[in-house]
Amino acid sequence: MGQAFAQNIKRNESSIAYTVHALKAVMKTRPEPGVTVKDIPVPVIGDDEVLIKVKAAAICGSDLGIYNYTPAYSKMKLPVVMGHEFAGEIVETGKQVKGYSVGERVLSESVKACKKCGFCKVGMSNLCDESTLFGIHTDGGFAEYIAVPYKLLHRLPEGMSYEEAALVEPLSNALHFVKDITPFKSGDFVVVQGCGPIGLYSAQLFKLGSARVLITGLSVDTVRFKIGERLGIETLNIQKESLEDRVMELTNGEGADVAFVAVGAPPAVKQATEIVKKRGHITVVGIFGKEVPLDMTWIVRRELKIVGAYDAKPENFPQSIGLISSGKVNVVEVLTHRFSLDEAEAAFRVALDKTGGKVEFIP
Repeated sequence: MGQAFAQNIKRNESSIAYTVHALKAVMKTRPEPGVTVKDIPVPVIGDDEVLIKVKAAAICGSDLGIYNYTPAYSKMKLPVVMGHEFAGEIVETGKQVKGYSVGERVLSESVKACKKCGFCKVGMSNLCDESTLFGIHTDGGFAEYIAVPYKLLHRLPEGMSYEEAALVEPLSNALHFVKDITPFKSGDFVVVQGCGPIGLYSAQLFKLGSARVLITGLSVDTVRFKIGERLGIETLNIQKESLEDRVMELTNGEGADVAFVAVGAPPAVKQATEIVKKRGHITVVGIFGKEVPLDMTWIVRRELKIVGAYDAKPENFPQSIGLISSGKVNVVEVLTHRFSLDEAEAAFRVALDKTGGKVEFIP
């Protein structure tokens, strides 16, 4: 344990009792829009946990739903420290921790699963019925310190920054959505609907698989369009141009092979059914605040496939670390804003107003 940190800790004989000056955290405390920055005790780790000093933590689209307290998050635990995309340095280890030591740089998976159900046994802990998520069910990473089960950890390779490492989790989600869920081949035409961070990561992955990619957004997405263009991705403002006309023009009237709905806007799903070709594939990854009406007769007569995709599998994390380390996926280009924990409202305002790309807290 680092000397400076150890000087701030007092232990009693039966357990670890932290008397550190209060730990700062961004929390959801009430069932209403907004967040609160509070001082809370440093977490006491369990025998199978490590204590991580958080070096970077990123705001996810789900955090925006939590901020607004939309119906999709109305049953979350309150109060709770938010955030599930984070990286940092181990400052303490529990008695049963194996293979990790103080001082190591790590990131964490976001899902704590049961490891016993049928989905967990086949490596799909993202679908575990008993799972909990950091920042929703248990305290997350928008804080100076966080306690994490050591079996969820992944080491940072040499040369990877903490800012990059905090973006491994969302890239892992995108990798699952694209690689595991969405069938496509070289030369296929893919429309990514939504140019937020997940859309921009997924568009890069489709390009990596030699697909032709068009990413869409609204007039408010000016900054994100510029990011996409710097990444070599064709963009389209659907408030200024017809998406259906552009798709039909680029596909000789057939329609796209794949529509990838990376936004929780009901009209986007309907639009996806209108732009894909017969027997086309639609992957939906957005989280929606209300039901989505669809013309099922149109879907039936065109034999369209609509599939949902959620979270990431454990194997997606080392894969994503490799993609970032090798330079095959650029996550830093999507990162536009950095804030302290005290600036939580300003950070969320940038994310909510879409005036930036990815937003991170640097505690």
